[in-house]
Formats: sequence, C-alpha cells, structure tokens
Amino acid sequence: MKNFPIKSLLNATLLASSLLFFQCNGSSDAGSDGVEVEAGTSTGPFITVSQKQFETMRMTWGSPKLEEFSEGLSVQGMVKVPVEGIQEISAYFGGYVSGLNKLEGQPVRKGEVLFYLENSDFIRLQQEFLEANSQLNYLQAEYERQKTLYGEKISSQKNYLKAEADYQGTKAKAESLKRQLALININADQLKPENIRSKVPVLSPISGFVDGIHLVQGSFLAVAGKAMTLISKEHMHIELVIFEKDASHIHQGQKVQVSIPDLPGRTLIAEVFVVGQSINNERQINVHAHLPNEEEEELLFPGMFVEAKLMLDPKEAWVVPVTSVIVSEGESYVLVQREKTETGFKLEKIAVKTGLESDEMIELLPNEALDENTVILTHGGFNLLP
Repeated sequence: MKNFPIKSLLNATLLASSLLFFQCNGSSDAGSDGVEVEAGTSTGPFITVSQKQFETMRMTWGSPKLEEFSEGLSVQGMVKVPVEGIQEISAYFGGYVSGLNKLEGQPVRKGEVLFYLENSDFIRLQQEFLEANSQLNYLQAEYERQKTLYGEKISSQKNYLKAEADYQGTKAKAESLKRQLALININADQLKPENIRSKVPVLSPISGFVDGIHLVQGSFLAVAGKAMTLISKEHMHIELVIFEKDASHIHQGQKVQVSIPDLPGRTLIAEVFVVGQSINNERQINVHAHLPNEEEEELLFPGMFVEAKLMLDPKEAWVVPVTSVIVSEGESYVLVQREKTETGFKLEKIAVKTGLESDEMIELLPNEALDENTVILTHGGFNLLP
C-alpha cells in the first residue's frame, strides 16, 4: 500500500470539509426557498413528470377546441379629427381685435364669444339697413297704389314700373344688408337707431378647444384673415396604416383592438368604417375606424399615436393556448399525456404545424395524432424540452 504525502492528506481533508459545508448550506437554502425542481426525465419516447413537479411548476391540462378563431393584424395608427371638426376662425369684415382672453388648449362652447372686432364700417352697414328698411313700407304702399291705378287705366305704365322697381330694389338692398349684418352677429330684426354699435362679437361655431391663436390684442384682423383654430373632440376617429399585402383582407365593419401606450392594460374596441381606395407611394392604404362607445373618446387626443390589432374575418379552427406550443430546435411541439402513474405523468411530444395566432390562442393545423379528446399540457412545459 502506498502512503499519501502529508500535503495530499491535508488537501483531501480541506476538500471534504468544504463539501460538507456547502452541502449543509445547500440544504438550508432549499428548505427556505422552496422545492428545487428539475426538468422532466426522458425515458424512451416519453417524458416523465412527477406530481411534485406538476404542482410546483403550476402546470395545467387542456384539449384542442374547434371554434371560431380570428387572427389579429398588428398595425399602428393615429387619432385624428374629421374635417368638420376643425374650424378656422376668420373675418368676413376686417376690424381691430379686443376682448381676446383665450389660451391654447382652453375649452370653448358653441356660441361662446371668442373676441370682438371693431370697425366703423359696421356702423355704416347698420345705418344703411335702417334707412332701407324704413323706406319699405312707403315704397310698398306706393307700388300697390300705382298697380291699382295702372290696372284702372288711370296712371301710366311708366309710373307703375318705376314704383315696382323702387320697391323691389329697396327690398333687395334691405335683405342683403340684413344678411351682411348676420355675418357679424347683429340681429337686424332687433336693430334700432339707438343701439347701433361699432364693436361686434366673433362667436365659436363649435364646441371644442382652442388649438391655435394667430393674432394678438389690438391687432387688425384683415378680411378673410385667420384668427384662431378650433378643434372639436366629438366623433374623433383612428386612422390606421395598412400595407398593400394586407389590403385585400380589410373591409368595413371589422373590429379593431386599440391600445394606448399611456394606458397600459386598457383596450378600446373600434370598428372599421372607411377603407382607403388607393395605395400611396409607401405601398400603404389608410383605414379609418370609429369608437362605438363615444365616452371612450375622452381618453383620446388628436395627434395621439396608438397601437392596434385589426381582427381579420374569423374561421373555424382547432385552437389551443399559446403556452401549449413549445418550440425546440426550430420545430413546434405539444406534450400529450399518455399515462398517469402513482408518482406523476408520462408525456409524449408530438410535432405540430401552427397557423393563425392571437394574444392567447394559436391554431393547430390538422394532425392525425390530435383530436378534441387528447389531453395536452397547456402550461408549464417550456423547460421540459431542450
């Protein structure tokens, strides 16, 4: 028998002590952190899973189901306002600005005064209307008188035609001035000489908010000059961008799941109402979707980017939870329960081909090894295959 050198004995003693120390620590850690689970062991064509593994990994069973299934087409979009929801405030008649106290982003109501315009031309319009309107009763009476005299051959046709022309001309002028006064928000029916004014209000034609202000207090707003931009948040829509290859699958009425980055976990349901009929230079078409629940529009803001999933037409398919399919070495498998033992389960891996996929479910293409009675592992099998 050969004697070991003292140095070797010392090293062996230290090694044994270290192993004992780590073994004790390992046992303590395992007891405090929970049961340590190893991957299922392969025995021939089967994979064995113990009952403890099954419970610890929170595995679940399930079976393929034949049901209506729809694939979601992931797209991006932007919240937009329809054309009728954008109003540029301009002036039919020029004037100096006063009473401007709005801020960008401030809400406004329909009919609310945005600011005032002041111009001496407003006085002239009111004066001309009152003068024309005051002559109408006299001219109408004269016209009726001349008409009667002409009918009785007492007055000449010339006098009758002149009376008619004076009356109709003044009537047209008064009506024209009345319409012009309406453009500057003056009610001609309530106008009297004592309430002629040089300052008129500019009213909001919609309810919404101020998107832009293009003038300042005391400035002169020229005829047709742009004063403010108003935007209404009513009936906003979502404009989606669809690539050319997917355009043929889109039609009116399809559902759209809309996700807002700033509201994680919240999904809005929209519906396609207009599909673009032309492809742009980027080989894309625009698709417009509405939110049927108008209360949800309060969560949206014009110009906001959104992520969406456009649900294509459903078809009947065999589906399982996405977690049922395990990808190993480039192939897809499901684990089928073949036997239940006293200590656990025996599983067999079955190669499958997949089709459509949603967030939670995936389509299994026809496979002779699977039917509605097949029990498969639907969760927890990701570490059972290499």
